[in-house]
Amino acid sequence: MAQPIAPNYGEQFLFPPALEEWVPADHPARFLREFVDQLDLAQLGFGMPTAVEGRPPYAPSLLLKIWLYGYMHRLRSTRKLEAACREQLSLLWLTGLHQPDHNSLWRFWRENKKALRALFKQSAQLAVRSGLVGLVLQAVDGTKIEAASSGHSGWGKKALQELLQKLDAELDQVEAEIQSEGEPEPQTTYRLPENLTDKQALREKVRQGLQEMEQLQREHLHPGEPQARRMKCESKNRFGYNAQAVVDEKAGVVVAAAVVNQENDTGLAVPMAQQAQENCGKSGAVTVADGGYGTGVDIGQAASAGVNLLVKPAGEAVAQRKPYHAYNFRYEPEHSRVICPQGQVLKLARPMPQKGQTVQMYRCDIKDCPVRPQCTKDTRQRRFVEIWPHTLAVQQMRARVQEPEAAAQLRQRPQIIERVFGHIKQHEGFRRWTVRGLEGVNAQWALICCAMNLKVMYKQWRSRAR
Repeated sequence: MAQPIAPNYGEQFLFPPALEEWVPADHPARFLREFVDQLDLAQLGFGMPTAVEGRPPYAPSLLLKIWLYGYMHRLRSTRKLEAACREQLSLLWLTGLHQPDHNSLWRFWRENKKALRALFKQSAQLAVRSGLVGLVLQAVDGTKIEAASSGHSGWGKKALQELLQKLDAELDQVEAEIQSEGEPEPQTTYRLPENLTDKQALREKVRQGLQEMEQLQREHLHPGEPQARRMKCESKNRFGYNAQAVVDEKAGVVVAAAVVNQENDTGLAVPMAQQAQENCGKSGAVTVADGGYGTGVDIGQAASAGVNLLVKPAGEAVAQRKPYHAYNFRYEPEHSRVICPQGQVLKLARPMPQKGQTVQMYRCDIKDCPVRPQCTKDTRQRRFVEIWPHTLAVQQMRARVQEPEAAAQLRQRPQIIERVFGHIKQHEGFRRWTVRGLEGVNAQWALICCAMNLKVMYKQWRSRAR
């Protein structure tokens, strides 16, 4: 009669099992070992520690393998990584039974933020050499991620101004009582925070916060993370950062990544596309984007820099509702004229400086035009159309997005990049930064995107390893 399978805790091995046999041949840990071992960490900028006396330091390659393994398996805490180095068989194999503590892991992170960004670039270049980047169609987009600092401890300009008024009134009352009675009465109108017991110190802190917000021209500021900005993070107004990425259409490889504290995407399309070209070593891919990158500034910058950007210009929906919107006037630079939807010619009136640029003002003087009430509300019955330096590029983009091929490419944008963001936030559970400051979140975003690329490359490596 067969006996149920149960562990025999007293069983001993005649020969101890070899460490190399602990994980299968196609395990992700083996792929990680190959990836890190072929890197020149010193050239990438990783610090190479040396010890003359005392306990030898951990090798940077060992610590990097642990961090990459953690980010590929939803382990982003130094203490959880420390525990995993003692408990997870595959990580025991990858570390060769070494067990770095959380302080060693954190020091490695703190001292190699710039190198981690270079590591992401290396992963993109390896994906190009592996044939996983098509360089035909790419998508750029951004996603807002909440800052590590709590929003409840942030400063609001209006609240600080009200608090400052209360403090000034209380301190003035105390000074008046000292002058009249010699001893101030205890004040209970405002309860001080536990860490601040002196109203005078609190007032100086409030004034400093207001001064910082005035310099930054912001309504909100977080004292513990001044580089964070209020923005819409998953339908909530929170302190956060804007994480940008460019994803290639062929296999979903992230070819560019950066984090900014800008609340919108204006002006970011060209820098991200140029970073993708630099990381891949080649150009020529069409970069599709959503309407957040469709301002005249973005489209004009792309035309000037030679970036093949494809985006619906902002204001397109308004132009469709309003037949005499400025977008519906055709600019002909070769003839220095503007043609209105009625076929009338607008002539150049004068140049006008605006926002550091020269805008050409074109004017229509036809007063008996039958559609003039719908065209303008000017009391003198004149219609002006502004021609900016980027107007021609926007006009050409409006015509381009109507082409069937371009329209089909734009429809592919969500499935190229938004599924990557969805995977990072939903499957990987990354919805909040665990580090502070722009430098820190840029390093973390680079490591996240590097881990995403490694997962894509692992699938190809596994098929070859079998």
